[in-house]
Amino acid sequence: MTGADFYPDSFWRSLKQLNAFRLFIAVFFTASALFSSRLHVIEPGPLPLLVVLGVGYLAAALIFHFLLRIRLLDFGRQLQLQLAIDILLITAFMHFGGGNETGLGLVLTVPMAAAGLHPNTRMMLALPALASLAMLVEQGLTGGALNDATGGYLRAALLSVGFVTVAGISHILAKGALGAARTASEKTREVAELARINAKVIQDLPNGILVLSGDGLVMQHNQQAERLLGCPMAGRAELAACHADLAGAWQAWLSGQGNGSAVLAANDAGVRLRYRLLELGPDRRAGAVVIVEDMSELEQEATQMKLAALGRLTANLAHEIRNPLSAINHAAQLLGEDVGADPGAARLTRIIEDNVSRLNYLVEDVLSLSRRDRQNREAIRLAEFLPDFVHQYQQSEGVAPGVIRLDPGADLAVWFDRLHLHQILWNLCRNACRHCSGQPGSVVFSYAASGDSVAIEIANDGASIPEAMRLRLFEPFFSTDKSGTGLGLYIALELAEANDGQLRCLGQGQGARFRLTAKMAR
Repeated sequence: MTGADFYPDSFWRSLKQLNAFRLFIAVFFTASALFSSRLHVIEPGPLPLLVVLGVGYLAAALIFHFLLRIRLLDFGRQLQLQLAIDILLITAFMHFGGGNETGLGLVLTVPMAAAGLHPNTRMMLALPALASLAMLVEQGLTGGALNDATGGYLRAALLSVGFVTVAGISHILAKGALGAARTASEKTREVAELARINAKVIQDLPNGILVLSGDGLVMQHNQQAERLLGCPMAGRAELAACHADLAGAWQAWLSGQGNGSAVLAANDAGVRLRYRLLELGPDRRAGAVVIVEDMSELEQEATQMKLAALGRLTANLAHEIRNPLSAINHAAQLLGEDVGADPGAARLTRIIEDNVSRLNYLVEDVLSLSRRDRQNREAIRLAEFLPDFVHQYQQSEGVAPGVIRLDPGADLAVWFDRLHLHQILWNLCRNACRHCSGQPGSVVFSYAASGDSVAIEIANDGASIPEAMRLRLFEPFFSTDKSGTGLGLYIALELAEANDGQLRCLGQGQGARFRLTAKMAR
């Protein structure tokens, strides 16, 4: 055998059993030495020496018991030490107690059987060889008449053959047992690792997972299942105690009345759940896996897919509308030049141009919404970006200097797409200027750190926004301005979220205040 680094507990138990046998033999030797004249087990000999040998053997057994408890030495070394002491003391006791005629040499058969547990084959053979040598040396020291000596050597030889045979058979059996134990240990580790991976995978699944036994006990579950069903499941909880409707559906499925998939009634939180039952084996009563899904999340995903398809369709329509709009606008300008000073015709051409301009804004908003996923994020230093932005906005929109005030802040940077940030702030600034008093400082830009993010706020001194209206501000096509498209704030929100940011309307105080939160660039 190789691989002495692994020994099953059964091997260590064998050593403990051997030591229990050793304790018994030590007590027996000591008692035999003290009462040799009455027991007639051994020949009368030097009584103090026999008592010392018996007590010493008893002390050695107690020391081995302690070493086995703490496992200070590895298995092979402990076995070698114990068997060496057995061979030495049992042979000595046999020699001074009457020789091999007493039959005490047979006591070594049990330790030699334990020698087969040694991992090293050479050492396993060396131990019975050492015991055989001890028997022969003891017989040589005993001497005696020729006939007696011949019989003594024959007994020693037979004992030696017995020692080697017992150790060899024990070694073959132990080798098979060790291989089986090592294989079982590897399989146990593999099963434990698979169970750990399985539990980790189940916990990370977005759906609720329940593993049911045949009698309706929850053998395994994830936190998502507890959240959806609204029931903590410590230990092996009963499904009926956690969710009566689901337990009833499971019972119907067991009896063959259900198809294993249905939608449950809404729970206390108003969430509808869909469950699916999967068999664990050929028989449904062997158990089942229950998959619980939140219908609201599924419906939301379906809605998102529809909106994505609608967005692509809208973008294509916007492209198709853009060219006719340009032609209409150009024709209106030419018509205005032809009618000259006719006020009625001029009014009609102006109406055409205004509505074309409004439709063009709508097309631009739709196209910018379709391009929200095209990002090129970079670290933008606000101390440089915002002053340039305010100056550019004032020049482009004709805002009087001083109306927009920029409160200086720390040297902070955000991780954002530059064009997206420009478009969001432009939209917010346009709304703020449209509803402010127009006095100096009536629109205020400010920014500050907020944890790992940066909060950029735009506030004005206009009328405050009612709560009911604030809840609908970011809905598409919702506008309080007749000339607006209703897409500005919706697009600003989409662009903010596309850059892992947030856009909110704050309702505290007078006027309107919007906060854009973006990731801080380190």
